[in-house]
Amino acid sequence: MAVSKKSLKYSKFGLNGSHKKIGINFWRFFFNGTATGSGQEGTFFIELEMLNPWYSPTEPILGYKPRVKIKEEDLQYALAGTESAHEIQPEKILNPSYVAIRVGKIDSEPKQLCSYVSIKNVKFNSKPFEIIAGNKIFTENELSGEMIISNEENAAHPEYLCDAGFAKWNLKYDVIKDYLEGYENQTDKWFPIGMRSCFSGSINFDGIDYIVEPKKSAGYIDRYWAKTFPDKWFHISSSNLTSEISGKTLFNSGFTVQGAFEDKISFLGDFEGSDILFCADAPNRLYSVMWNCVEAPDLDEDEEKRLHWSASFNSKLWVIDIDLYCKIKALYNRVLELPEGQRKVLNVVQSATGIGEIKLYRKNKNDLEQIELARISNAICEFGQTEEANN
Repeated sequence: MAVSKKSLKYSKFGLNGSHKKIGINFWRFFFNGTATGSGQEGTFFIELEMLNPWYSPTEPILGYKPRVKIKEEDLQYALAGTESAHEIQPEKILNPSYVAIRVGKIDSEPKQLCSYVSIKNVKFNSKPFEIIAGNKIFTENELSGEMIISNEENAAHPEYLCDAGFAKWNLKYDVIKDYLEGYENQTDKWFPIGMRSCFSGSINFDGIDYIVEPKKSAGYIDRYWAKTFPDKWFHISSSNLTSEISGKTLFNSGFTVQGAFEDKISFLGDFEGSDILFCADAPNRLYSVMWNCVEAPDLDEDEEKRLHWSASFNSKLWVIDIDLYCKIKALYNRVLELPEGQRKVLNVVQSATGIGEIKLYRKNKNDLEQIELARISNAICEFGQTEEANN
């Protein structure tokens, strides 16, 4: 893991103080793989999330599904429709508390699998960095694990918020470009620990073997810890850039956008060795930003509806414009529980099929000098907002 000691320390950061009972600690890993038989590419994610872990340290609590305290005789009363049935009270909805491991595929056939354990059943080592939850292992340069959710188990547990399926992965990774910046206040922090990363190894997803090669993996890693998720979740990241000016693939370039933090978003980019950073915790006078995610007014060439992600940054030195499109039918919709419970969730649409462009201009007095115009492909695009669960 070719990162600084401080960056490695931050990647190990756990929930401290009051955050141990009310808060989120989130690791996210994205990478591409190629199916051994068909050669078809797939984009995958693996997540490790600690949500209010010490609120219920010995038993994972999933707050999404209300459970009912009911005895066998109460069930008979309910079926018979007697007066006693009206005395049956639903169990109080508790705040969620668990460690979640998720593995998903986000392309033409998206789905995710989820596993939940208590914090007491998770082993931690800091030297070397290692987190073990059953057969799932996270270290500073390796990821491995296996997960199976049967159709019967999935139908019986809608609170798992996942799909049925099988996944087994054995991966190594190296961080090529990391950032400690991003956003930080007294309680929250986000930063791309591996804005450009290389993954290698294999993943089997629903019986299909995928080989993960470093040069094709388009790896991305970020970290987020906070009291809760922001009201709006806006994310774009890509290292699949081709210059429209030179015609060359920009192998040493990539960027990420994240927010919304107090109505602002952050941009961190590396363009052939030159860093450009706009961090949402910076004073407003340093840069302005406009961003949105809306349905595009027109259809694409296949007559398909699209979502349009846009972001524009403006400072004394730089102007950056990003436009990306994803087919609506290719979006994966999933929900993440909020630490405050009460069936509140972050409802997110997600895709790894974003295509579009990024324009970079440097200001020279009253003129704009175009530094780069690059075509973006296979960008990770996410948009979400907090709401109350509807079932």
